[in-house]
Amino acid sequence: MRSLTVFSQRQVSLALSVYIGVILNSACLVRNGISGGWLEAISALLSAVALVAFCYLLISFFSLLGQIVYKTFASFILLASAAASYYMTFFNVVIGYGVIVSTLTLDTDLNGEALGHEFFLWFLLVGLLPCLWLWCTRLLNDVYSNQWNGVGGFAKKLVPAIGMLLVLNVSIDTIVKLTKDQARKNNQYTASIGGVIAHSYLPTNWIASLAIYAHQLSKEDASAKQLYDPSSHFTYQPTPAIDNLFVVFVIGETTRWDHMGLLGYERDTTPLLSQEPNLIALRGTSCDTATKLSLRCMFVRENGTEDDDQRTLKERNVFAVMRKLGFTSELFGMQSEAWFYSSLDANSYEIREIIASEYAHSKRPIDDMLLVDQMEKSINKYQQGKHLVVLHTKGSHHLYSQRYTREFARFTPECMDIDDTCTKQQLVNSFDNSVLYIDHMLKNVFDKLRDKNALVFYIPDHGESIDENHHFHATPKEMAPPEQFRVPFIIWASDKFIAQPQHQQLFANLQKREKNNFNPHHEQIFDSLLGCIGYSSPDGGIKAQNNWCSDNPTSMAFDNHPTRLTQR
Repeated sequence: MRSLTVFSQRQVSLALSVYIGVILNSACLVRNGISGGWLEAISALLSAVALVAFCYLLISFFSLLGQIVYKTFASFILLASAAASYYMTFFNVVIGYGVIVSTLTLDTDLNGEALGHEFFLWFLLVGLLPCLWLWCTRLLNDVYSNQWNGVGGFAKKLVPAIGMLLVLNVSIDTIVKLTKDQARKNNQYTASIGGVIAHSYLPTNWIASLAIYAHQLSKEDASAKQLYDPSSHFTYQPTPAIDNLFVVFVIGETTRWDHMGLLGYERDTTPLLSQEPNLIALRGTSCDTATKLSLRCMFVRENGTEDDDQRTLKERNVFAVMRKLGFTSELFGMQSEAWFYSSLDANSYEIREIIASEYAHSKRPIDDMLLVDQMEKSINKYQQGKHLVVLHTKGSHHLYSQRYTREFARFTPECMDIDDTCTKQQLVNSFDNSVLYIDHMLKNVFDKLRDKNALVFYIPDHGESIDENHHFHATPKEMAPPEQFRVPFIIWASDKFIAQPQHQQLFANLQKREKNNFNPHHEQIFDSLLGCIGYSSPDGGIKAQNNWCSDNPTSMAFDNHPTRLTQR
């Protein structure tokens, strides 16, 4: 190809960095910069500086591999960013994992529906023309050629990269400090600020999402080879009513049943849930005392993990089994447990930073109520039913006062800052206010599903110990106090669900257990989730004793679990 221009490789790298980091992000940077006050404006400006530095480091790295590789990878970054910028500029789309999965699908008809004439014109002008300029430019020199000219020459070549690295760190650190100071002043929760920036702008948003996608592919491959898959060893027979069923599983965080009014707590922390006629509330027991550990053991069959400290997985979880049984599924998390999210084999999932980047400049609090919006979008997307939505909340995780908005600060005084010296009563007040907000959030989940054939589960991962000026969980399970295992098990059914003849007896069996003060355990979720939505297994795929919706006399007992668990 005939060269039209001559530039040094550093000049080309810097030009591409400014083009991708600032120009292609210009609509988002301006939109975010004018969305609020001085903090938003400064953050947008510093984000632009950080993006230029990151792009320079990324593009310059490929200089180590020669000019052809350099131009090839720079072109890929440029074209991918140009394509993404079209949707970010005109539709304010957050380029997350779901977008990447949809883009890489083999369903060309679906992809074709998202590509119009305007997109191709944009891609030509913004992507292909700059790419053509790159390939028509003769590079005057390689940044990292083999001619080092000694240690001094090598060090001189590294100066721009080191400078850009310092600029990147200073810019991000400044945004983090300013945002955290403002959040602490207003007693607001902030997601990982670096993560929000990464998922808000090019090219870090699609690079991060592509990495998540690659991670999930590797996890799927590893799981298929190593973990026992119940769906491949047992027969699961559905009822016809499953075909249009919506299942929502809300994973709570740290919330205790003995702080819920509908389960006997002296304070009315659940006024909305208490009014729901189709709701079952049980005093349950968690399988462990920390989020990562409970996420391993609470969704697999009993003994589906090793009884070691790290809860080593042996089997695939119930959500992955439901996918094998024909359910579509999506997960939305206000946490970032990507290792767990990928194990669901969901059609798509979004971590906290992706969700937060979508709402970061909407003036809405970054809290669990955002998950209700995500759930509604998912339900509308899969209107045919036989669809699962998993919502992973922040729930009652400390700092408790950041889990709810000010109108839910009913119990005072509160513990308002992580550095405050707080009394036990202040901590309890704040914890109880977070339960009030969970009550509000779950009511909104139910409201979105009342006209559908739907079943909702709400079960937290573990409890919490609260005392004077300290709070804690994650105590080793062999020595943990009882309150770290106390979690509510709440099941709600829509009128349409209960109206199904196949479901009436299932729900009646749940009601019997509630009347008997039945004590469920995390280890029973696998069998009960499948059993309560209408599956049966003639060859042992569902253990009747662990199925809350069965009429098995043994499973009706107050606590039918092994002694080592009931002693918690």
